[in-house]
Amino acid sequence: MGVGARALAMGGGYAALATDATAAYWNPAGLGQLKRSDASFMHSTLFGLDSYDYLAVARPFGDSVWSASLLRVGVGDIILTTVKDPTSPVSSVNRPLKSGTASIASNAVGIGWGKQILETGGNAPRGVVYAGASGKLLFISSGVPTGTNGLGVGGDVGFLGVWRAGDGTRFRAAVNGQDFFRTNIYWNTVPRQGAASHKDTILQNAKIAAAVSQSAPGGSVVTISAETDSRQEFEMHYGAEWALGEALALRAGLQERKSSAETLRDVTAGAGLQLGFVGGESFRVDYAFTGGDLGGSHRVSLGVRF
Repeated sequence: MGVGARALAMGGGYAALATDATAAYWNPAGLGQLKRSDASFMHSTLFGLDSYDYLAVARPFGDSVWSASLLRVGVGDIILTTVKDPTSPVSSVNRPLKSGTASIASNAVGIGWGKQILETGGNAPRGVVYAGASGKLLFISSGVPTGTNGLGVGGDVGFLGVWRAGDGTRFRAAVNGQDFFRTNIYWNTVPRQGAASHKDTILQNAKIAAAVSQSAPGGSVVTISAETDSRQEFEMHYGAEWALGEALALRAGLQERKSSAETLRDVTAGAGLQLGFVGGESFRVDYAFTGGDLGGSHRVSLGVRF
């Protein structure tokens, strides 16, 4: 589903670009670039149906950067019904009656780590390589009447390289292995006699990403990115950003959704505003619009560097 409005506005191809606390989600190696503490928050209601929240905090400790995050997607107030006579079909005299409400929520708690592991070019380094890893605890719960719960543990690993080609050009390349050891979700439902416990398996996903940034006249920077992954039949994600100095950025992107029958392409767009302070602290607001089968979705995220 993606986190952070900057990434979503650029088509969801962010493994090579993440430079804030959301890097633990997109590519934990990106955490190693942080020199200051960073926090990101996003809240949205997807298509008026469910609540989607994300919070991440990252902080340097020595020569490494550590992060903690929480992601939750939930649907509440699901109406449960009954009828006066369960043995008879629904009719004008046996109409459904509200018997209560239920909810369902998916939660992910994560811990991420990132660090610079290599530098090339001597006193004026032309290339830097970062490595990172993250672990996640997944908990899926449904309220009454079923009380069904699922629990799983998974992990990601990633690498990121940043190279300088001339004074105004930066090239970035990233590899990210999601659910590196596979992620098994175990359910508390009771299996049939003699059968194994119910389990879902999230398979590994290899993401490959690249991005190029070029300085432009007037202090602006143009960035173009591309990314693909193995889990979804190598869907492509494309993004572009025009940053006007440190304050304003305009973004657009294209993301694919593949199935056995067809390939759909959704357009994304957005903007970002950043307010910097003398001491190096900053506050940012990002907006993203993403298309989809159920209509457009609007996302707003906040960030602070301190």
